[in-house]
Amino acid sequence: MSEQNEMHELLENFEFIKIYPGRQIKGTVILVERDKALVNFGYKSDGIITKDDYTMDDVEDLRDILNIGDEIEAVVASNTNDDGNILLSRKDFEEQHKWDAIVELMKSGETVTVKTVNSNDSGVIAEFNGFSGFIPGSHLSKGRNAVPADFVGKNLEVRIIEARMKNNKNKLIFSRKVLEIEEARVREQQAWETIDTKEIYEGKVNRVVDFGAFVEINGIEGLLHINEISWNRIKHPSDVLNEGDVISVKVLKKDLERKRMSLSLKATLKRPFELFTENYNAGDIVTGKIVSLTDFGAFVEIDNVQGLLHVSDISWDMVKHPQDVLKVGQELEVKILAIDSKKERLSLGAKQLSEDPFVKYTKNLKRFDVVKGKVTSMTTEGVVVELAEDIEGFVPTKLVSKDKLRTPAQILEKDQEVECKITDINRKSKTIKLTMIIENEADDKKDNRVENLSSYTLGDDNFTIGDLFTKK
Repeated sequence: MSEQNEMHELLENFEFIKIYPGRQIKGTVILVERDKALVNFGYKSDGIITKDDYTMDDVEDLRDILNIGDEIEAVVASNTNDDGNILLSRKDFEEQHKWDAIVELMKSGETVTVKTVNSNDSGVIAEFNGFSGFIPGSHLSKGRNAVPADFVGKNLEVRIIEARMKNNKNKLIFSRKVLEIEEARVREQQAWETIDTKEIYEGKVNRVVDFGAFVEINGIEGLLHINEISWNRIKHPSDVLNEGDVISVKVLKKDLERKRMSLSLKATLKRPFELFTENYNAGDIVTGKIVSLTDFGAFVEIDNVQGLLHVSDISWDMVKHPQDVLKVGQELEVKILAIDSKKERLSLGAKQLSEDPFVKYTKNLKRFDVVKGKVTSMTTEGVVVELAEDIEGFVPTKLVSKDKLRTPAQILEKDQEVECKITDINRKSKTIKLTMIIENEADDKKDNRVENLSSYTLGDDNFTIGDLFTKK
């Protein structure tokens, strides 16, 4: 074959490749040394790539990461060197690929791990895939007062929030706070799903405010309103709770959409009336404090339970207005008259602590007994006689004297000591009727029937018609 034909065959089998700086090529490694490698990529000259131009990572020996026969991608850095080889660079190619990957990570929102290497007043410098980035101080943590220096030398999971070219330089911004907020939201959602209404949970008091307290349960806060803190009325939540207290609360309501939860502390406690009935019974004598006064009586508080002391049970004497004899804040002894557990009502009495003066005075008296007293007032109707302290009797004018009188004042004076005979004792109405006309003993015996019935009066609760016929 002639030389002309051989040249023609060579030209037909040879693929012409246009080489220029920046062109991307693919080739096969044909030689690897410590600091460089030769790459055949179908050109008349082989390409040469140095260790420093091969990767962005720190490599001591190129043979540790590259083998003969490996296929690599690179870009043309220069047409030829002194030996006539094409200078290649994989570092720039790798940098672009890694940067493109970083941009994709930012778009997808994936979590990446960076290593922090330095800090300043504004934040922390961190490295990722050969690039240097920055974590602003406001993005170090969702908590306040994060100190940048405390994060240096650590591997941190972050989110890429900015990756762009600015003034021919890569700008890379990371955020740790974004991840923490998202993680907190996930935990919060899980917590909301695990909390059930009407159930009791242990919680921590985070804040105490005028209208209640915020209590944290499983990482989420609920409102404990002041009305749900205690069965008793309180002026301020701080009277019962302090920040940091661990308490048991019942979940009254929860709103997943609005992320709100209503709690109750008192719902976990026994009602005051329930506790009261465990410790007291009707008939017990207790000490209480008057908390309010009304026209019909006084409300007395005993062990956080209020009972009614009716105006009729304040004293054996007639009391028109409770405020005439009692005052708010006064402590007094009372007797428990009745306990209504169903309606949670408590009836109290003060006069029941002593014997009824009328009953005490008349206990051993009967009709026709003679008693002494003092005239306290007189009218044309008759005379009021004081028989004992707070005990009075009445003498009609016609029974003041055998003589006919227009008024008792004709023969009596106020404060005059007199003797009277009992004509009637009515223990129901608490009245005593008297006469100053005292018959002598012979006259009393004359009417034997009346004497035999002397212990029965029409006003006496124990008197019956049957008793009358029996005596007859």
